[in-house]
Amino acid sequence: MVRITRRKIREKEKGINFFEEFIRIKKHFFHDLEKWMKRVKDPRHQSYIKYETDSLLFPMIMKNVCGIRSMGNMTEKFNTEECIGNMAAALGNETLEELPHYDTINNFLSRLDPAEMERIRDRMIRELFRKRSLEGFRLFGKYWCIAVDATGLFSFSERHCEHCLKAEHKSKETGEVEKTVYYHNVLEAKLIAGDMVFSIATEFIENEDENVSKQDCELNAFKRLAAKLKSKYPKLPVCLLGDSLYACEPVFEICKENKWRYLFRFKDGRIKSVAEEFRTIKGLEEKQKENGTWVNEIDYNQRPVNLIEAEEEAKDRDKKAFVFITDIRITERNAGEIVRAGRSRWKIENEGFNNQKTNIGSIEHLSSRNYNAMKNHYLIVQIAEILRQLYVKGADAIKDLNKGIKEISSSLLESLRTRTLTNIEDIFNPEKRIQIRFS
Repeated sequence: MVRITRRKIREKEKGINFFEEFIRIKKHFFHDLEKWMKRVKDPRHQSYIKYETDSLLFPMIMKNVCGIRSMGNMTEKFNTEECIGNMAAALGNETLEELPHYDTINNFLSRLDPAEMERIRDRMIRELFRKRSLEGFRLFGKYWCIAVDATGLFSFSERHCEHCLKAEHKSKETGEVEKTVYYHNVLEAKLIAGDMVFSIATEFIENEDENVSKQDCELNAFKRLAAKLKSKYPKLPVCLLGDSLYACEPVFEICKENKWRYLFRFKDGRIKSVAEEFRTIKGLEEKQKENGTWVNEIDYNQRPVNLIEAEEEAKDRDKKAFVFITDIRITERNAGEIVRAGRSRWKIENEGFNNQKTNIGSIEHLSSRNYNAMKNHYLIVQIAEILRQLYVKGADAIKDLNKGIKEISSSLLESLRTRTLTNIEDIFNPEKRIQIRFS
């Protein structure tokens, strides 16, 4: 592969309007996104409205795509004539003269039903399916790999709201409570498409009120998430990916009822009888197969399960063994693909949560203390991440610039604030088509 020189990168970058390229990608995949934002059910009193819902939501989406962490910084960065003009052009709003202040946006988000943001995200995912944009990423050319995992969002030393989870840290010596932490977690289902990871369903892990006898947990939230996912996509052929927490009878039964396949990380302590039988049968194998060692049809509660163990080279160059449990029958022919699919579960943590926490996302930044607004902020990040990943992977103009996530977001922000859209008619022409290839 021929590497482009730094000088040529600089010269090429000067000719790129990053915001224009972003709008092209957005229009290609989601031509009606502006309409969807405009049609959300507005909870505000109509006589006091200055900004339409799309004028409140689109700056928030761009805030997250551009890697701006705080609401105050967003208001400051977006306060240029070029930025306001670009936002107005993108929304087709000729009367937009100022962007809303972050207080105005937070007031709106504190009252907006989070289901409205979920509906926008759902429409985006359905468009990707309808356009057959991601067909090449199916497992065995059939199943969509959907990874499930939970992550922490916020923690407080005092109760934040009635829905807080609570953790008490006790002294090892006295057993008395030394510290109490209140926190909020979320469970995500993310569609794995190569190196892209798209939120497809969200369930907040939350207590109904502060007096519950038993707190909400990840597996309880999964039951709600699974019902939601099945309701949204009843005929979608799914292979569910997850860590060892999900290798249990209730989850197996949900997968069976929903006609989903599953592929979970497996650890000995999760189901001891299955682990022991796997080790016993594996010990009778004379040699290690190329793609690992597997055993099919181990009985668990009158349910056949299949296990495969493979090795990979760790960072310290020592080989690390890992095991997966699945209802897919393992053969010499499909073992390698099963292992690769199982390993792709890590993308929900790396390309998913980690990017949204440490690189450009802001899901741990408290943009509002209002619990309802917190949910909406989180869901807007998920919408923005779908757009950002399609932009990074799909825009030919930026593919060979050798830029990282933060650099691309920074260039997009600079373009949004300082350069104007010059090919508006061309960009917004519905008959003008572009071809996207994901590498």
